[in-house]
Amino acid sequence: MSNTKSRTCLRLNAFRNIMRFADAHSDFGILRSMVQEGTVSKQIENDFVRDLEIAEVGMSVVQVGGDFNHDTYDFRERDIVLQTMNLFQPENIKQHPYLEVAVSKKDIDDITNRGKSAVILSIEGSTVIDTKFETLDFLYEQGLRNLAITHDYQNQYGCGCRVEVDTGLTPDGERLVEYTAKKGMILDLVHVGEKTFWGAIEYASQPVFVSHSNSKRVFDEVRNITDQQIQAIGERKGVVAVNFISEFLDPQKGVAPLDRLVDHIDYIVELTSIENVALGPDFFQYLMPELDYVGDVIGPADLVRVPPALETRGYSEREVSKICYENLVKFISTSLR
Repeated sequence: MSNTKSRTCLRLNAFRNIMRFADAHSDFGILRSMVQEGTVSKQIENDFVRDLEIAEVGMSVVQVGGDFNHDTYDFRERDIVLQTMNLFQPENIKQHPYLEVAVSKKDIDDITNRGKSAVILSIEGSTVIDTKFETLDFLYEQGLRNLAITHDYQNQYGCGCRVEVDTGLTPDGERLVEYTAKKGMILDLVHVGEKTFWGAIEYASQPVFVSHSNSKRVFDEVRNITDQQIQAIGERKGVVAVNFISEFLDPQKGVAPLDRLVDHIDYIVELTSIENVALGPDFFQYLMPELDYVGDVIGPADLVRVPPALETRGYSEREVSKICYENLVKFISTSLR
């Protein structure tokens, strides 16, 4: 083994022994739903949870629905969202002892202090929510604590980043933002168009964050966000969690190098602070094998490659821990009642 490879292995092992991770955007709920329907192997689910434990992922924001479909399943449909939520009720999640759903700061502290992984339930787009908010009330009672307005396109509450004309937050969207604040929920401004983003910022009194996007200045891609948006999140003591999918990091086709991920992190830190950046990998290769991920970090077990890349760029051990774990856990914990 070369000296370079030897040093890399030593650093990986060192970080593996001290580092925990937190994931701001996990599609594990979608995976569980597909497994439940028999379209995906149960072994894929079990392997994913095993890798979460190996990597010591102490928190994940897990999607149980949203404004998208996969195969023949439309996760905008109320019945599918409710079925997926049910998979995370105590009697159904206990098959994975490492995972426990958290709905409060007290829960998060208790779960993480016992070395388990806190699951924060979320929806990635609000089409499923009726404008009387009865569905939202029910989902909240079932454990939902995080909500995104839309997923790329338009719904009854606002516009996504891929619409031709972003008409902004609708009157019902304004009510939704205010209502979720009253309930003590977190607002995720990922996937929205700029006008909708700024409308949400105006009406949101609760904590806001962006769960899996990168810097538009570093790489001009429609899913990434502007300097002004990043700064607005920082000013509100939120976090921008970086996405690991290569096409959102770098214009070159194929697998982007880890340096490109660190470029985005560097820039977000420069615009805000070391406290305002986190990780939102968006692992989904188990359902979409064609996706390329930065540095071939394709799942939780590969997260251990990230700390050495940050260390090489000059981040201290404490700063690496903030980026990989502490910032997101602190944000979610202080945001929940």
